[in-house]
Amino acid sequence: MAVADSDEYDDRADSPDRFDTTLVSAPVRVAGNRRLELSFDSHYRPWTGQTATVTVEFDGSGEEQTLLRYDGTNTVHNYDGALANNNETAVFDVPPNARHAVFRWRLQAPRNSWYWAIDSVALRKALGPVDPSRRTSLWVVSDVQGHPQDLAHGLGDLAEVRPDASGLLMVGDLVNTGAEWEWQEIYDVMAGAAEFTPEPVVAAIGNHESYAGETWESLRDRFLEFADRDKVWGEYVVEGAGGDVPVLVLGQEYPRPPEVGMSDEQVAWFDERLDHWTRQRKQVVVITHFPLGDTVSASWIPWYHDHHERNDELLSILGEHPNAILLTGHTHYPFELGDWAVRRRMPGGHPDGFVAVNTGAMHVEWDARGENTASIREVVTRDINRGLTLDVYHDRVVIEARDFGIPDADGHNEVNEVVRTLEVFNPLVRGRHR
Repeated sequence: MAVADSDEYDDRADSPDRFDTTLVSAPVRVAGNRRLELSFDSHYRPWTGQTATVTVEFDGSGEEQTLLRYDGTNTVHNYDGALANNNETAVFDVPPNARHAVFRWRLQAPRNSWYWAIDSVALRKALGPVDPSRRTSLWVVSDVQGHPQDLAHGLGDLAEVRPDASGLLMVGDLVNTGAEWEWQEIYDVMAGAAEFTPEPVVAAIGNHESYAGETWESLRDRFLEFADRDKVWGEYVVEGAGGDVPVLVLGQEYPRPPEVGMSDEQVAWFDERLDHWTRQRKQVVVITHFPLGDTVSASWIPWYHDHHERNDELLSILGEHPNAILLTGHTHYPFELGDWAVRRRMPGGHPDGFVAVNTGAMHVEWDARGENTASIREVVTRDINRGLTLDVYHDRVVIEARDFGIPDADGHNEVNEVVRTLEVFNPLVRGRHR
């Protein structure tokens, strides 16, 4: 990790008024490549007059090409959620006959401004264009929580943008308490959307499925009846034009606490199935309602960090499988945050780690306020209706975070837009090197 911190810059009277520092890479061989992708983890805190740049120079030419620039024109003063805990990616062309490249990260700022931290720098061959006719698409929703009308609305919007989808993933909290009448509302929505909803429908259990004051077993079984499974975990293989997509579902087996208690059997099964699909060089989608600690937005907050009883064990398993894409709900945090999606690396694991993605919510949105975990508090920011689409190709998964909007009093709504897009490469496909 490298940190440039102008906030701690010496403020003696004889110090310069400007903080100006550059981190320079060693020369990196780029010969034989036409197009490359530089990626790195980034945590940037803006300030008035502060500028951050990333440049590339080829073969000592003295000419630097700017790959990224942040200044007052494209950042929010003092705190910009999109730039905190973020992963930056820059694609660039390599000039003909170029042999080596040097990269520079430069921070310029008035004295006592803010900082920039970077980590996990990687250079890879850039992916080429995709063929939309050769994809397997999935819809993803979560956290309906007693708003079946939002589920119906979201499914309709998903049908407009991916009518050829091959499956629907529902990542927990589909009802508010688990009462029978609430499940009937969901069944009614699904029946009304049956004509255009893709199959299979793959559901994960959340916490709201078991708040109705009945026995854990009866509430769990009510969920299992909807999921059409005999266990809270399971495996599906979704077929489509982009090839088969394996989906692994994890879930709570015992009454809380903890929120997500898991048996040795479930964890061993999960490890074995990830190993299997890794040998097949397949990207694997994993769904579980609660985030794992220190992955997506809010998972660093103490009361979210350890919901999974076997959190560290699951992280370790996932860290060995760079083809794993973990989808989690529960937090209701904005897609606009930098850590909406993260690449999590584990000690001793694969250097590419695994990717974790927040599914959004079909209910209210939350966010955090405060500078550290000791003072953190959460606030409800607005009513939302959001979800994801996944487009799976042989060498990547393209994830779109979508906003379905909230109809007005007259039922009008014209919002069905992409908020964020993430392209997750498959590092197991040959020809894609770090």
